[in-house]
Amino acid sequence: MTTTTTPPTTTPPSTTDTSPPPTDVPPTSTTPPGPNDLVLDRPSVQPGDALSATGKGCTPGERVTLTSDGERVGGAYADGTGAFTAAVEFTRIEAGRHTVVADCGVRLTGAVEQVVTSSSGGHSGTLVVLVFFVLAGITVIRFP
Repeated sequence: MTTTTTPPTTTPPSTTDTSPPPTDVPPTSTTPPGPNDLVLDRPSVQPGDALSATGKGCTPGERVTLTSDGERVGGAYADGTGAFTAAVEFTRIEAGRHTVVADCGVRLTGAVEQVVTSSSGGHSGTLVVLVFFVLAGITVIRFP
């Protein structure tokens, strides 16, 4: 009885790219905020999303009023170091870039993109087809 053995085959290393697929996440800025920058915790919001603004350079204990397009969107008081954090709430939903201004004796500015999405459910097309078949069925039953 003869036994044959085959040597193991070796596979050359793969040369395919193993880097992760690209994503649609925008790059974050590595530039530190300037002295008159209002830092917003996200670059864009949809209606109902929470948005927070942070800034510094105010007089300690000073009232900070946040406005956008002339409307008040938030407020806070500066802490002992002159820094503050406040919630930003838009009263109007308007797609596009909005500048948020914090006023506490000094004016700090930041910008956020307000995104409004819509969905077409396609219910009207389904309704038309349903009405057509109902009318066709009534016609067949009524006029044999």
